[in-house]
Amino acid sequence: MALNPLGLAPLAVVVGILGLISYSTVNEHFDRNVTRLSRRLFGRYVGQSPERERQLEAAYVDETYRGYAARTLVYACAGAVSGAITGAYAIGGLLLILPALVELAQGLPSTMVTAFGLRTFELVLTPTQTLYILIGGGVLSGAATAGLTYLYRWERLKNQADVRSRNIDEGMARTIAFMYALSRGGMSFPDVMRVLARNQEIYGDTAKEVGVAVREMDLFGRDMITALEHVSRRTPSEQFKTFTENLSSVLQSGQSLAPFLREQYERHQEEAAERQADLLERLATVAEAYVTVFVAAVLFLMTILLVFGLTTTDTLWLLQMMAYLVIPLANVGFMVYLDSKLQSLGIGSAGTTDVLERYETASLGKPSLGTGRLGLTDGGVVPADEANWLRLQFYDRIKSLRDLLGSPVQSLVWNPVYVLYLAVPVAVVLLLVRSPAAFQTSSVNVRILDDLVIQSILLVLGPFALVRFVYTQRLSRIENATPDLLERLASLNEAGMTVVESLRRVRGSDIGVLTQEMHRIWADIRMGANVNDALVRFGRRVQTTAITRIVTLLTHAMHASGQLGPVFRIAATQSRADLRLKRRRRQQMLTYLVVIYIAFLVFLVIIVAVQEVLVPSLPSSVPTPAGESNRLGVGVDQFARFGRVDKAAYTLVFFHTALIQAVLTGFIGGQLGEGTLKDGAKHAAILLGVAYVAFILLSSPVASMTVTSPAVSGDQITVESASLSEGGFIVVREFEADGRVLGTSEYLSSGSHSDVQIPLDRPPSTGQSLVLVVHQDTNGNQQLDYPFGDNSGSPDQPYASSTAGENVTVEYTVE
Repeated sequence: MALNPLGLAPLAVVVGILGLISYSTVNEHFDRNVTRLSRRLFGRYVGQSPERERQLEAAYVDETYRGYAARTLVYACAGAVSGAITGAYAIGGLLLILPALVELAQGLPSTMVTAFGLRTFELVLTPTQTLYILIGGGVLSGAATAGLTYLYRWERLKNQADVRSRNIDEGMARTIAFMYALSRGGMSFPDVMRVLARNQEIYGDTAKEVGVAVREMDLFGRDMITALEHVSRRTPSEQFKTFTENLSSVLQSGQSLAPFLREQYERHQEEAAERQADLLERLATVAEAYVTVFVAAVLFLMTILLVFGLTTTDTLWLLQMMAYLVIPLANVGFMVYLDSKLQSLGIGSAGTTDVLERYETASLGKPSLGTGRLGLTDGGVVPADEANWLRLQFYDRIKSLRDLLGSPVQSLVWNPVYVLYLAVPVAVVLLLVRSPAAFQTSSVNVRILDDLVIQSILLVLGPFALVRFVYTQRLSRIENATPDLLERLASLNEAGMTVVESLRRVRGSDIGVLTQEMHRIWADIRMGANVNDALVRFGRRVQTTAITRIVTLLTHAMHASGQLGPVFRIAATQSRADLRLKRRRRQQMLTYLVVIYIAFLVFLVIIVAVQEVLVPSLPSSVPTPAGESNRLGVGVDQFARFGRVDKAAYTLVFFHTALIQAVLTGFIGGQLGEGTLKDGAKHAAILLGVAYVAFILLSSPVASMTVTSPAVSGDQITVESASLSEGGFIVVREFEADGRVLGTSEYLSSGSHSDVQIPLDRPPSTGQSLVLVVHQDTNGNQQLDYPFGDNSGSPDQPYASSTAGENVTVEYTVE
């Protein structure tokens, strides 16, 4: 029946609705129009809800409550239409494939078929009944989709508020340390809040909460106490709420802030350590659950399915679905879950940042921009400057590319992701150039294609993992040297030296990887730069988040006072505390990484054992008695299943399962051991390489055949099914495996083949014994080069059987 294109028109409506919603997320102008339309349509139906208004504020969504609620109703209506259409099509498709599903289910063991009532099941519906089912299903689906859309919009606010609450709690200690240091340095507290609000990219959601109070003071003219009280009412974090309430009390009492901030810093630092210990215990449970569910359970289920496939019904498709669908999706879901847990502790969030690139330097740096259209202070227009202004804009756009081409090694070390921009295209091109070798026959040579794909993946993962390792080692060395640097600067400044003199004295000492940077800072100062600009350029060179925080702290503290000893000391204490927590976390998470490695190696050993011991041990053929000669106590078909097992297909799915598990386990091991998926690249490359080498060294080619009577017709014999893991040929001989050759098949690619017809030199006589032998194509020329006389060391040897000294053969007597 021809497909009517108009029948797909409702689906086009669904696609259009989804496209408009997606477009509103990327186009600000269109998004505003959607909000205006939503308020016109449903604004009058939006009631007051103080709780939801507070959720909107806690989630830090830049939208009014009335606009958000109206858009929620619009999205619910769109979901109702889309859900109704999609549901009707889904139910219609289910009705179409239901008979096929029932027929497939009837292939299960008879006990299960009878228990589910599938033996006599038959679906008979009139057109009117089908229409009612489609309409009813569409209505229910539309209502459910609308309700879920409405709930999702409001629940998403709760989730965003929860995420912000965790992020605020995680950054409380370092944010209070920043306030404490600037306060001790002599800066007024309103200015401290303004500095913190301007550095939201460094201090995250905690600085955003402070920024709300700063906005209340600067835009609406509220006093600092009132602004802090407003923030305490809207923040999603109970810890930040308690801190702001206590801070307001201290400010109103007129007491000194330094003792209060110090006490708060120490308390939140202890809470951070307790929170980390609690989360690490939960991560231990998560790691054990991963090993149990995603390794042990997968092995157990695959073994059960293999046994069922050998004894009852075909389960190869279930194994393939597990390998190519269930295992990847389950592991990806686990990665998402694990990432949310790690983010709650701030694990993996540290790295590099380019925030200091936006700082303007007064000397040896970029000139400050004017305020006019063309950089002119009076706002006038000089036509001759238009071209220069455009040149500067173009220079800024290509700056990252120029930096990459000018210093490729340094750019790659600082930005490991750049490696993927080179490795991925190279791997894809090599795969495309080499892939024709896998398509030289009518069917795909899966083994060759597997080799090409695996080598391409290793080509991408290997270089990225290497550069990422260098990058993380560089960060680790900088983090280890930072506390020592700050403590030395603090000691010198507390002894009465100026900041410049302290830097001069420190540059002569050994502070690890930062020693060279101290020489550069001093050289910058000697060339005429002030200390502020020298520190900013130091932060630009290093680019780590920890150094950026320190540079930001010091540059602002120097504007308030020249006595920076307490500031250096507080920064050193905070840096050492963060380093101590990170080391403790790495030590405990290393245990999980070892567990992941051991679990995968056990998985690999068992998979290799199943592939190389169990599957090859299955008989290549089983005689099937017929008629009165059948004296077996079981069904002939079930007994003969051992000879019909597709060995090549089973070994291939086990091989692919091990490779897929290697990559996914490696990435999850990197998450558990080091905190990010990027750090899992090296573990994925290692485990993939181990699995690949193990199968190359330990795997042996397997083959099987099934020949049923009558198979010979004239001068031709038909092999019902043949499975060859490495491809090859089937040779027909007289009487025995070394007998006279009667015929040879064409080249058979790796995989399964059915109804293979082999021409014979002459028709065999009735009662004559034929032996079919499976040969490999060891030289890969797709021609049988086996010398049937002297065969010692010759190419295209026969497939070896599981029995020592024997080959894979099938004996057949002509009837």
